[in-house]
Amino acid sequence: MAPKTREASEVSDASEVSSTPEADHDAGGDLTHRLLHAAAQVFAEKGYEKAGVAEIARRAGVTTGAIYSRYGGKAELLLEAVDHHVPDSIDSVLNGSSNLGSPTEVLSMLGDHLLDPLDGGHGLFLEAIVAARRDPVLAERLKLRVEDEDRRLGKLVDEATSDGLFDADLDEQAVVRLAQAIGLGMLLTRSMGLSLPSPDHWHTVIDRVLGGLAEPVGPAGTQTPGDTA
Repeated sequence: MAPKTREASEVSDASEVSSTPEADHDAGGDLTHRLLHAAAQVFAEKGYEKAGVAEIARRAGVTTGAIYSRYGGKAELLLEAVDHHVPDSIDSVLNGSSNLGSPTEVLSMLGDHLLDPLDGGHGLFLEAIVAARRDPVLAERLKLRVEDEDRRLGKLVDEATSDGLFDADLDEQAVVRLAQAIGLGMLLTRSMGLSLPSPDHWHTVIDRVLGGLAEPVGPAGTQTPGDTA
């Protein structure tokens, strides 16, 4: 008989988890919060590869069946825990971008939010990036997550270009990757405990970067030589 996989073994050991069926049918929101909070703890302590679904269930006070009835496995659970624990300020800006001003103003706000207080979610996201190199399922789910952000950032870049705020000769994907590189770079900086600039100084630099994406103009405000009308 073939040996059980790690996750299959944990499913069969569900009866060993201290819980009751009633606990698995607790109020949906509260149960989800408990599961994702427990998942964040276990992933942070043990890392993705050593984290066990049974241990997450034990800490949440439910059976492993309660987890597998909601999530397809550890990959989905980790990324849900990331979303649950990372402050939603950036998502709020992206989701409400049409009501927050011009595309460059929205991008400036996104830059400002990179200095927002962080909780354990930023460490979980870094854990997901590292673990994805060895886990194809997690890699695919993480890729889909980032591609969704690509689309939303790309929409802002496209709007800024259409409004004449960005140079039409600039490649949209290159601008999106620059924005993501700044975000990931700040995430790494903060995870290492490095000092941060003041919000005012950071805002000034972000706006200077955004201003540099505009169409180049000459000293008198005319197009630079070689530019087409």
